[in-house]
Amino acid sequence: MKKTLLPVIIIIASVVLIIVNLATAEEYNRAFYMRILSSVLLIIAMIFTMWALKKNSK
Repeated sequence: MKKTLLPVIIIIASVVLIIVNLATAEEYNRAFYMRILSSVLLIIAMIFTMWALKKNSK
C-alpha cells in the first residue's frame, strides 16, 4: 500500500498541473505543448510503475 501511494500522489499532482496549464495559457506555442506532454508522460510512467509494483508483489 505504501509503495503505491507516492505514484498516486504524483499522478494527482500532474493532473492538477495540466489543468492549471490549460486554465492559464495565454498562447498555445511549443512551450505549452511541452509542459502538457511532460505531465502526460509522467502520468504514464507512474501508471507503469504501479503496474510493475503490483506484478512483482504477487
